[in-house]
Amino acid sequence: MLMQLRIKNIALIDELTVEFTDGMNCLTGETGAGKSIIIDAISCMLGGRTSKDIIKTGCDTAFAEGVFYNESEAVNAYLREVGIEPEEDGTLILQRELSSSGRNVCRINGRLTATSVLKQLGSLLIDIHGQNDSHLLVKPNTHVNLLDAYGGEEISEIKEKYDALVKEFKALYGSLKKYSGDPKERERLADLYKYQIDEIAGSGLYEGEDEELAEKRNILVNSEKIAEAVNTSREILSGGDYGVSSVSDGVANIRASLSSIASFSSQYAEILSRIEEVSYLIDDISSDLRTLADNTFFDKNELNIVEERINEIDKLKRKYGSTICEILEYADSTQTQLDELLSADDDVREILAKLEERNEELRTVCEDLNFTRVKTAKKLAESITAELSSLEMSKTKFEAEIIFNDEKDEKGYYNFTSEGLDVVEFLISANPGEPLKPLSKIASGGELSRIMLAIKTILAAADDISTLIFDEIDTGISGKAAKSVAQKLKSISTSHQVICVTHHAQIAAAADNNIYISKHFAADSTVTTAKKLDENEKIKEISRLLDGDSESEITAVHAKELIAKFRSN
Repeated sequence: MLMQLRIKNIALIDELTVEFTDGMNCLTGETGAGKSIIIDAISCMLGGRTSKDIIKTGCDTAFAEGVFYNESEAVNAYLREVGIEPEEDGTLILQRELSSSGRNVCRINGRLTATSVLKQLGSLLIDIHGQNDSHLLVKPNTHVNLLDAYGGEEISEIKEKYDALVKEFKALYGSLKKYSGDPKERERLADLYKYQIDEIAGSGLYEGEDEELAEKRNILVNSEKIAEAVNTSREILSGGDYGVSSVSDGVANIRASLSSIASFSSQYAEILSRIEEVSYLIDDISSDLRTLADNTFFDKNELNIVEERINEIDKLKRKYGSTICEILEYADSTQTQLDELLSADDDVREILAKLEERNEELRTVCEDLNFTRVKTAKKLAESITAELSSLEMSKTKFEAEIIFNDEKDEKGYYNFTSEGLDVVEFLISANPGEPLKPLSKIASGGELSRIMLAIKTILAAADDISTLIFDEIDTGISGKAAKSVAQKLKSISTSHQVICVTHHAQIAAAADNNIYISKHFAADSTVTTAKKLDENEKIKEISRLLDGDSESEITAVHAKELIAKFRSN
C-alpha cells in the first residue's frame, strides 16, 4: 500500500507531499490543476519511462519518493533476489531522481539500484490504468494470465506440472546442440582429435622439461667458459702454474701458526677453530671443482639434440598452448571431446527417445490445461457479462477465445510456449447484432475502463498487487454508468488500495480519502498543491462536481445524500 508520495520539481509541482490511506482514495480538482501529474510522478517513482522534460522549468533536478507498507510475499521474494533484505516493519521506500543532464538515480530503501530493478519492483506494487492504456486488456498476450488467475488452484497445479516438464524438455533439446551437424563432419573432427592426442602423447612431454632443457642448453653453449673458470679456480685453491702459493697451502700455514698459540688463550683457540672450518670447506670446494673440471666438456652433438627437442616443444606450444601444462590440459580436454563424439550416436538416440516421450507427455498436459481453461473461460465470460450488466453494459457480449495450437515443427515437436499450446484472446461485442471482435479493435475508452473494472472486481481475491490506480478511468461515462463505476471501485477497495483521478461526483462520494488538487499563480510561476479534505470540504467539492457551484445549499444536500448512500452500502 502506498502511504505517502513526495514530489519535487515535477512539471507544475514545486514541492508536494500527498498522504494516502487504505481503501479508496480520490483525487479531484479543476481541469489542468495537475491531477494526472501526480500519477505521472508515481509512474516515474516506479521506474516508468520518462524524460528530462518532466523537470520543472528553471530547475536542474526532479525527485519522486514513495513510502509503502508492504506485506506481499512476491515483493519480498524479489527484494531478496536483488540482494535487499525487507524491513521487519514492512516499510519500503522507493526514490528516483532525474537531472537535466540525463542522469538518473534510483534507490530502494536508500540503496542505489538500476532503473530496471525499480521498474520490476514497481510492477509488483502498483497497477496503473488510464482510459487510453488499459494495457492488460489491449495486449492479448496478457489475457491468458488473467484467465489463469481466475482459474485459481485448479489451473496453477496443471501449470506447475507443465513448467517442470517444459524445463526438462528444453534441457534435453539444448543438449542435442553439441551433436548437431553432418555425421561426416563429426568423423572428420574425431580424426583431428585423434591426431592431436597422438601427437602430444607421442612427444613424451612432462611438466618442467622445457626449463630443464633451457638450463642444459645454456651450460653446453658456455662449456668452454665454464671449463676455464673451473680450472682456474681449482688451480688457485690447490696450487699450479699461476706464480702464487695455493690458497690451501696458505690456509695450512695459518692453521699451523695458530695451533702453536691456541693453548695460551681461548680467543686464539676460537680463531683456530674457524680456520679449521675454512680449511675443510676449501678441501670440499677443491674436490668439487676437480670433479666439475673432469666432467665439463663441449659436445656439439648433445647441443644439437637439445636444440631439436626445444624446437619440437616450441612447435607444440604454438599449436596447443603457451606452456607444457596447457598442452597437457589441451590433450585431456580433447580426449573428453573425442569420447563424446565416439559415443554421440548412442547418446543422440537416447536423447531423441526421451524428447519424443516428453513431447507426447507435454501434449497430454496441454490438453488437460486446455480443457480446464475452456471450462474456466465459460465461467469467466458469465461473471464478466454479469458485472458489465451492472455497469450499464447489459447488451455487451464477452468471450475468452481459446485456440489450441497443436501444429508440429519440422522436427516433429509441438511449439510449446510458457503458457502451453493455448492462444487466449478476449473478444467483445458491444452492441446487439455485431460479431465478437478483439477488445483493442472495438471497445471504446469508456468500455475498456468498465471491462477492466469488471475483471478487477472478479479477480480481486487472486490479485497480489496491493494498489490499483485509475487515471480518469470514468471518462466517457455518465449518469447510471458513473454510479456503477463508483460502486465497483468501492468494492475493489475492500481488498486493494484504490487511487483514482475523477471528475465524477458519484466516484468522489464513494471515496474514503478525498484529496483536492489545485493550482495558483505566484509571481511568474504556476504552483500545484494538494489538500486532504475534511467532511465539510468533501461535501463542497462534490457539490462543485455536481453542478459547478460549491456553495449551493440544494447541491450540498444532494452531495450529502450521495456520501450517505455509499457509506450505507
